[in-house]
Amino acid sequence: MTALQVSVVIPVYNRKAEVEECLKSVLAQSVAVGAPVEILCVDNGSTDGTREALERWPVRVVDCVVRGVSAARNTGLRAAVGDIVAMIDSDCVAAEGWLGRLVEPFSDPEVLAAGGRIEAYHVECGPALWAASYKVLDQERFFRGEYLWPPFFATANAAFRREALMRIGGFDESLRAGEDADAVWRLLDLGGRLAYCPEALVRHRHRETVADFYAQSRGYGAACVDVFARYRERFGVRGVIHWDSVRALATLPWRIAWFALFGPTPWERRKRVYEAVWRTGFTLAAVQRCIERRVLYL
Repeated sequence: MTALQVSVVIPVYNRKAEVEECLKSVLAQSVAVGAPVEILCVDNGSTDGTREALERWPVRVVDCVVRGVSAARNTGLRAAVGDIVAMIDSDCVAAEGWLGRLVEPFSDPEVLAAGGRIEAYHVECGPALWAASYKVLDQERFFRGEYLWPPFFATANAAFRREALMRIGGFDESLRAGEDADAVWRLLDLGGRLAYCPEALVRHRHRETVADFYAQSRGYGAACVDVFARYRERFGVRGVIHWDSVRALATLPWRIAWFALFGPTPWERRKRVYEAVWRTGFTLAAVQRCIERRVLYL
């Protein structure tokens, strides 16, 4: 069998410090003997010196004038020459052997997409520690369809058969989040399957400020509703209420008060506050989007 050529696409926007560590980890990767690898960095209009920093590395730099991560990924997808397109975020660091393990499943022609494990890069502040403990980016749970369904992979650590992804038109640039689930579900409509690769590990930087953490929660809440609204006929239900989440939000004031008084460690006394920030942002954005979309998904 002829070795599959692999392209790695990294969308970048104002990540001068982080992207250099990402590139160092990606450039250290290798795949099967004889399989060439190209690395494309798609600059999405950076203004902090990121573009100039990228030019110092042995990678292809492509410009994307349309703002948004989906547009940047699509630009990289069109420019790539590989049969397989692997994707990693510019604030991630790939572990040793990441790329080889991520592309292994594509020896099976039925595999259209693969995803690897995502762990926290570091947890030195409260928002990042909570996101890591709550497993906000748990690829195995995405693969099992626990957050949304059918299964999908977050593009912080995923690979796609380029021809198939091009056939469905790439990522939907109208979606600000949830575009990964949307793309994978459209891929599955072509026939074929997904592969989860737990040994293909990247470490992801979680949000470190409360403001960024809150904004991320709102983005996730809106995205879940957007994707559900698009696919609700497929799901066969008119609406969904995750009662566990509703109960968790309703009991948060009492849990915050209890652990503030009786929590055994400083972290135990604080982490419900971060949970409150996340659940409040997620729920408020979801409710707003439900009204706009005229669906029920909470």
